Amino acid sequence: MTVLGRFEVSVNGRAVASRQWARRHGAALVKLLAISPSRSLHRDRVIDALWPDVDYDVAVPRLHKAAHYARRALGHQDAVVLRADAVRLCPDFAVYVDAVRFRQLADYALRDGGIAEAKEALALYGGDLLPEDIYETWADPHRQELRRLYLEMLHQAEDWHQAVTADPADERAHLALARRYAELGNRVAALRQLDQLDHVMREELGLGGSLLGLDLRRHLIQASLRAIRPPAAGAQQVYESTM
Repeated sequence: MTVLGRFEVSVNGRAVASRQWARRHGAALVKLLAISPSRSLHRDRVIDALWPDVDYDVAVPRLHKAAHYARRALGHQDAVVLRADAVRLCPDFAVYVDAVRFRQLADYALRDGGIAEAKEALALYGGDLLPEDIYETWADPHRQELRRLYLEMLHQAEDWHQAVTADPADERAHLALARRYAELGNRVAALRQLDQLDHVMREELGLGGSLLGLDLRRHLIQASLRAIRPPAAGAQQVYESTM
C-alpha cells in the first residue's frame, strides 16, 4: 500500500481501481488503519478520528458502513475486522505499507548513523503522507512525524540540496552547501548560498542573520581578498632577481 505522495492499494499484485474508493469514509478507514500501529485501533478512537462531531450512536452505524465499503474495495470479507472493540485492517494477511517501512528504515538509520542507510530510507519517501487528505486532522501527527524523519534522513545522507528544497529555512543545510562550494573553490556560489540563507531568515522568518553564516561570509571574503592581493614589494624584487 502506498500512502507517501499518493494513495494506492494493490491486492495480489493488482491495483485497486480508484472508483472503488468513491465512498470517502471507506477509503479514510483504510488509510487511518494502515498508518496506525499494527494496523489496529480501538473503535472509539476510529470514531473520534473520522466522525468527531457526530453523536456516538449515529457514528457506530457509519463505522460499520465504512468497513463494508472498505471490504468491498479490497475484495475480502476479512479485510476490515471489527471485534472486541477493536478495528483491524487485514489482520490475517501480510500487508506492506510504504510509510511503515520508511519509518522502520529511518529508525534503523538513526541508530546506525550511516549515510547508505539514510539513502535507503529516502528512496522510499515518495512525498508527504496522504497529500489528498491535507485537511484531515487525524493524518496530521503522522504526516509531521514522517516529514521530520525525512528531513533527518536528508541531513544524515548529506543531501544538502534536497534539504534546502524541502525546508528553505534549514540553516544547517545552507551552511553545509556554502562550505561545500568553498571547498570546491567556488566562493561566488558559496556567498550566493549565504545570501539565500540571510534572505530567508530576515525576510521570511523576521529574524536576524545567521551568526555562523556571518563568520563563514567573513572568512570567504578574506580568502577572496588574499587571492587577488598583489605580492609585496620585497617578494616582487626577489622574483625579479631570479630572472
